[in-house]
Amino acid sequence: MDRPVAPGHFSGPLNLHGDGAFTVSVGGIAVQFSGLSEALLSAAQDRYSPFLSDEPPLHTVVLYDGPEHYLDMAEDGFMRVEERDFPEGRIMVSHDFAAFWPAGASAGTLRVNGAFPLSKALTAMENYLRWCVADLAIERGGFVLHSAGLVLEGKAYVFFGHSGAGKSTATALSLEGRGALALSDDLVLLLREGDRFLAAATPFQGTMAQRVKEKGLYPLAGLFHLRQSAEVGTLPLVRAAAVGMLLSCCPFVADPGRRSGYLLPIVGDLCRAVPVRELLFRKDPSFWDVVLKRED
Repeated sequence: MDRPVAPGHFSGPLNLHGDGAFTVSVGGIAVQFSGLSEALLSAAQDRYSPFLSDEPPLHTVVLYDGPEHYLDMAEDGFMRVEERDFPEGRIMVSHDFAAFWPAGASAGTLRVNGAFPLSKALTAMENYLRWCVADLAIERGGFVLHSAGLVLEGKAYVFFGHSGAGKSTATALSLEGRGALALSDDLVLLLREGDRFLAAATPFQGTMAQRVKEKGLYPLAGLFHLRQSAEVGTLPLVRAAAVGMLLSCCPFVADPGRRSGYLLPIVGDLCRAVPVRELLFRKDPSFWDVVLKRED
C-alpha cells in the first residue's frame, strides 16, 4: 500500500546519512547535495565527476534517512514518480524515496533509507537533480529537452524525439563519422542568453558515459525532430507543430499546469530564434550534409 506523504514527513527529528557534501553544475545551474555518508559521497562524486563544481549553489538538498517503502510498483513494472502540491511546497515521491521543496525556498529535503544499496540512494539523488534543474532552468528562460546534443565547429545541433527515435544512433554516427563532440544522447539543457539560445551537457544517466560528454555552453544552431527513413533530407515544420513537438519532449516539466504556463512562451521564443525542422535520416552520418547545408 502507498505510504501517505505530506510536508510533516520532512520535519521533526531526522537522521542525516553523514556529513559529506558536493556540488554539481549543469550549464551554470549549481546544486549542492549534503548530509551524505562517506560511501555515498564517494559514489556520487565518481558518477558526477565531470560536473563537480565549486560554484556557489543555487539550491541545496539535504539527505536524511527514510522508510523502506513509499509507493507500490506500477502494474506495468515502470518506475512511478509523482509530484504533489501543498500550500507549504511540493513533494516528489517514488517507490523508495521522497523529497520536499518548500515554497519559495532554495533548499530541499530528500529522504531515502540509509540501509539501501548505494544504487538506490544515487537514483534518488538523480531524480531530485532532474526535478530541481528542470525548475531552475525555467526560471532562467530555459528548459531540459529529451534529445541528443552534438557540437560541430563550435555550434550545437540538437536532435530530439521520443525513445526509439534514433538519438543514440545519431550520436554514435556523429562521433565516429564526423568527429563531433557530444553533449548528451538523452537530455540536453537549453538556456536563453539575450536573443539567442545556448545548449549545455547534462550529467543525467543515459547510455553515454559521463567522461564522453563535452561540458560548456554552445550557441544553438538548429533543432531537428528525428524520423528514421531510407532517404536523407529535411522537411519544414510550421511553428505551432514545432512548439508542440518540443513540449512533448520536455521531461519532468510539462505536466503540471503551473509549469507549462512558463514553459510555453520559452519554447515559442526558441522556435522564433532557432530553425526547427524534421530530419529524415538513415544509419550513416550523411544526415550532416543536409543539416549543415540547411544552415548555410
